[in-house]
Amino acid sequence: PRPGEASLAHRGVLLLDELAEFPRPVLEALRQPLEDGTIAIARAGGQAVFPARFMLVGTMNLCPCGARGDPAANCACPPQKLAAYRAKLSRALLDRFDLVLQLPRPRAHELAGGAGEPSAAVRARVEAAAVVMREAPPGLGTAASELLARAVDALPLSARGRARVARVAVTVAALAAAPEVAAEHVAEALSYRAPAETAL
Repeated sequence: PRPGEASLAHRGVLLLDELAEFPRPVLEALRQPLEDGTIAIARAGGQAVFPARFMLVGTMNLCPCGARGDPAANCACPPQKLAAYRAKLSRALLDRFDLVLQLPRPRAHELAGGAGEPSAAVRARVEAAAVVMREAPPGLGTAASELLARAVDALPLSARGRARVARVAVTVAALAAAPEVAAEHVAEALSYRAPAETAL
């Protein structure tokens, strides 16, 4: 056995473009490495363990034809094809993503717009937050804890999903230089969950 893409991405980023086009068994095989940070391969001659602690980034369209969610286009995908497309991503796999974002197609005025915030400013803010996260991460405030508890009861949010929402909320609070995690930080973290979880 030799290291595959997941092990080659160790301590880096594994980018899977068109995530829903991968066979479901391939995607499901990523669940354990995402939890353990290792890949174990068993063969008749023995077992090999490779490191695989990576950040997984996936991109995909909302449907096979790519028009769904775009007001300027008409989706031509039949319901059966759309269901099969969505079924490629199990809830257990989506549960392991910290952030799930739906990005609309940019318009002409957005593409022609000026430059955004300089990378140096973003880097300084991230580095400052990283120091806070290492030394004294902000704790959950009372309002934040209550909102998180309500979210667990109202949404299809698993124990793993709750832990990830709390972790993202702590990161949001650290980036905002807040002394503790507030309800608004939990609300922002919840907005980054998969749409199926937050659809009441």
